[in-house]
Amino acid sequence: MKQFVFEVLLFGLLTLAVLVGAECYVRGLPNPARDKHEWMLQHANEVETLVLGSSHTFYGVNPEYLGPKAYSLAMVSQTYRYDDWLLKRYDMPRLKAVILPFSYFSLYEDYEMGIGEDYISRYRIYMDCPLHSAFSKYNFEFMDFSSFKEKLKSLYRPQRMTWNQQGWGSNYVLSQRSELWDNGEQRVKENTYADTSAVLLNMGFLSDIFAWGKQHDVRILLVSTPLSENFREAMDIRQVKCNREHLSELLADFPNVEYLDYTADSAFVDEDFYDADHLSDLGAKKLTELLRQHLYSEN
Repeated sequence: MKQFVFEVLLFGLLTLAVLVGAECYVRGLPNPARDKHEWMLQHANEVETLVLGSSHTFYGVNPEYLGPKAYSLAMVSQTYRYDDWLLKRYDMPRLKAVILPFSYFSLYEDYEMGIGEDYISRYRIYMDCPLHSAFSKYNFEFMDFSSFKEKLKSLYRPQRMTWNQQGWGSNYVLSQRSELWDNGEQRVKENTYADTSAVLLNMGFLSDIFAWGKQHDVRILLVSTPLSENFREAMDIRQVKCNREHLSELLADFPNVEYLDYTADSAFVDEDFYDADHLSDLGAKKLTELLRQHLYSEN
């Protein structure tokens, strides 16, 4: 019996050692959340234009073309809850403008309501976000085991996601685009929601961001990024109608917000897309230059 107990304890200790080692390894991997947090801690007081939002701005708006005082805190699948938190997380006394996306799916997603819950840990672990306790499951990479396993694959697979010094996602380059890039129906299906329970919640976060901008005399540019024709044709009419109605309500309540709709802009051609709703590096340059023209032509 003693031998059995000893073997169980030994196995448990070995398992724990492997788990701790794997946790340390994953935490040491390059990731945009940690890099962006560390950059902002050192340079937030220099930022004049801030990009927030999901993958549509992470890949679609390149601060390099907005000038040296621009930076992107956008990240894949980032929700308005965390945009709101990030905007207030750092002291940015020189901030003049915020660029934020309004996408087909934006009002329907919230980690805390079960959509993309695995992303919470990147804010808790790497950005010291207090929205969840340091003793919660979100402070450990291994607690989301499926994501944890994917990250461990870097042991034998090169890093897929890359970003530049100003926080732009740099791996959606045209030269690496799939031949089946125009996947509009698939992308719409993945981003259409029957559950609208997060809509009012996200309206609240947007209202909070817009009110903050007004209070601090910071321009808010709300941007709908370009979509391929296939994506636009596949969009669910109900969700489009819901988006339009809520957007109209927000813009009526906050006339200080500048809404720019590039979803069907004919200036964007096939080479500007990486997939049906994300821009390639060429498309990101084109969109960012349009945003730059808007920002500076209004000054």
